[in-house]
Amino acid sequence: MDFTVENAGTTIACREYAGPDVSSDAPALVCVHGACVDGTFFDGIAHELACGYRVIAYDRRGCGESDDAADGRYDLAVQAADLRAVIQHAGAPANVLAHSAGTLVALELLHADAAAVSSAVLHEPAVTGEGVGLGAAPVLLEMVAAGKVSRALRVFLGAIGDPDPEAPGITKAEAKHAMRNGRGFMANEYGLVMTYGPDWDRVRASKTVAAVCLGELSADTSRAAGARAAAELLGCPVVTIPGAHNGLRDRPVAAANAVRAILSR
Repeated sequence: MDFTVENAGTTIACREYAGPDVSSDAPALVCVHGACVDGTFFDGIAHELACGYRVIAYDRRGCGESDDAADGRYDLAVQAADLRAVIQHAGAPANVLAHSAGTLVALELLHADAAAVSSAVLHEPAVTGEGVGLGAAPVLLEMVAAGKVSRALRVFLGAIGDPDPEAPGITKAEAKHAMRNGRGFMANEYGLVMTYGPDWDRVRASKTVAAVCLGELSADTSRAAGARAAAELLGCPVVTIPGAHNGLRDRPVAAANAVRAILSR
């Protein structure tokens, strides 16, 4: 079921997944996608989790079917307000499953309004081993400022990589908005997201983050250091799940089982 919510004049596109035996008052699980994708990233795992939750995946502003920002803002504070609007529609408090750069949106909401979230699971947060932003490369910022957004995107994606040899190709749903999603991130979010520093103390005090997940194939990458640092700063466990950085998409059955186990503790 598709629906929309609005925040600060920006329409946010959402899709809800619920199995035939899931009641309307079942707990909600809202999924927050990372950079260069949209909510369809969660299609597989959402179908798996829909046997026990009302799963909502939404397209962050400027991505997928959502509007570009009516107010021109893409900072983490306004994106957290978008997430809050989705949760309010679903029924607060809701569980949150966030991936990569999307974890920063979740962390900002936990800083601003932890009461909106009952439990959060963060997969490979976009931070360094010191718990700070990954950093924006000056050369990419220069490219974006010069209007060479597509070139900056190619460099950015080339540097990320994905070590999972079993990762499937891009789906039709993902391909539909792939260029918009990638260019939108580079032009609107890259400099903001990559330099964001969460308020770890305040989020930890909320006792809301149930676990930080780490893909087993990410164990020898810089992402592992960021995941472990985040878990230590938040006082929660690191849970290893199959796959690599995109394991929530690439290994939906195994990832869903892991998320279900975390949320049921």
